[in-house]
Amino acid sequence: MKKTAILLCAALAAAACSGKGDKVVAKVGPEKITESYLQQKFLEVSPAAQEYLATKPGRRQFLDVLIHERLMLLAARKSPVASSEEYKARVRQKEAEMKDLLRDYKDFTLTRMWVEEMRGNELKVSDAEVEDYFRQHPYKVTLEHILLPSYEEAEKVMRKLKAGADFEKTAKEYSLDKETVRLPPVMYGEFLPELEDMAFKMRVGDVQGPVKTPLGFHIIKKLSQDKADRASSLERVRKILEKKKFDAYLAKFQEKTKVEVLDENYK
Repeated sequence: MKKTAILLCAALAAAACSGKGDKVVAKVGPEKITESYLQQKFLEVSPAAQEYLATKPGRRQFLDVLIHERLMLLAARKSPVASSEEYKARVRQKEAEMKDLLRDYKDFTLTRMWVEEMRGNELKVSDAEVEDYFRQHPYKVTLEHILLPSYEEAEKVMRKLKAGADFEKTAKEYSLDKETVRLPPVMYGEFLPELEDMAFKMRVGDVQGPVKTPLGFHIIKKLSQDKADRASSLERVRKILEKKKFDAYLAKFQEKTKVEVLDENYK
């Protein structure tokens, strides 16, 4: 199958290069079917059909299908449907959707390219910075957590834990995040800032909280603290430092930009 696909692509490429510019293969009224359009359509065909389409009869049959499609399009353009309000309304709706998609694409692409450019300048992290950070923070910790919506509910759960309740079972019953009780090991700089110092200073087996974060009220249990492997951690540290620089840059930018949350439900 791979050999057939390669032969097909080679045949199409050879045909495309046989004339100057984009070779016109067929005409349907004022419409032209070009070699590049044929190539594009060939690539949309399932691999199972490509072996047949690599033959001359297959190519001719495929061209007949495209000619038939163009005839349908020309007939439709001359029909009353082309000037109907329903058709125009559907086109306007799709144009609005495409406009939104284009706006989102432009915003996403601009932001991504800006971040990449920042990585080579404001966010650049030196090897010395990485080594220094790893010397100061060489450990990773593993935690379990319970997330509650209010301080009162968190206090109620904390009392149960102090009375001897199993942490994991309690989390499965009360936590807002029942699916992620045990968190993956984190290095300093990868965890919620409000909980980070406490998590690294706790003794293994300790349970502490509740602590408020933007997500709610947390109770955490420390399962382990181990020395991180240096070789596999340096790139991880680089990302931590890059994020710290990015957060600092954005915080400074926000000082000059007015931000208001107007809906009370989101305050």
